[in-house]
Amino acid sequence: MYSLASYIQGKSIVSYVYFTEAIHNFKKDQRGVTAVEYAIVAAGVAAVVTVIFGEEGPVREMLTGIFGKIKTKVESSVK
Repeated sequence: MYSLASYIQGKSIVSYVYFTEAIHNFKKDQRGVTAVEYAIVAAGVAAVVTVIFGEEGPVREMLTGIFGKIKTKVESSVK
């Protein structure tokens, strides 16, 4: 006949084994990893695009300078 203590000890061991197997399986599970990686890459690309094409970005300054020079040359040639 089983005592309450041995029953609890048996359930504790079963729970421990189940828990360690669940953690092991979780660490091996690769589902969803690709989606997270794509999200990280997309966030990085969005940050770079924001910096380059943002309000004070280098591309905007370059284009403003180029079109300013073109405007000046066109205006001087029209006069």
